[in-house]
Amino acid sequence: MSQVTDSKVKHCTSKQAASLLEVTTRTIQLWSESGILKAWKTVGGHRRFNLEDIEALKAELKQETNAAVEHKLVRVLVIEDEPDLIMLYKMTIEGWSLPIILQTASDGFQGLIQIGAWKPDIVITDIQMPNVDGIHMLKSLVKMEEFNDMVVMAVSGLSKAEITQKGGLPAGIPIFTKPIPFDEIEKIISQQCKTLLSS
Repeated sequence: MSQVTDSKVKHCTSKQAASLLEVTTRTIQLWSESGILKAWKTVGGHRRFNLEDIEALKAELKQETNAAVEHKLVRVLVIEDEPDLIMLYKMTIEGWSLPIILQTASDGFQGLIQIGAWKPDIVITDIQMPNVDGIHMLKSLVKMEEFNDMVVMAVSGLSKAEITQKGGLPAGIPIFTKPIPFDEIEKIISQQCKTLLSS
């Protein structure tokens, strides 16, 4: 693994940033493209990152991943910008007798950070959100090969026609209409728990 060893060096490459943050180089590239991690390019077109920005993000990710040290728990990430709905998700999902650990994010920007660092097994996302909306987040997510096995679903107040007008979702991602269909979500999460914990 490539490390930055010279304390005088104030910047690093994508590969070094990936090593420091313990994610893939592709995740670093997507975080850069999404504005999560600021970067500039050399004359030759190579990305460079400020080490202070790397350390700040590393500290933030550490807080998010402390709860993820639990083994034999299925990781569920809910991305929703409405505080009342986040509370509803928490109260409902945590009330199920399933071996899961739940995290939340308030928009697609935070969602991409947590997906890259926490690597959830299941992602439930809203579509209409500030900063980075669900459509843009999902289109970034499908470029990340390491998350091909992740179960992803969208829940939105928009109709399927309205979502199509906004650019549509990547193929294979189911969309549920609000109010949140918790019965359907529970079935999917329950099945995924059986699949993951039996392997």
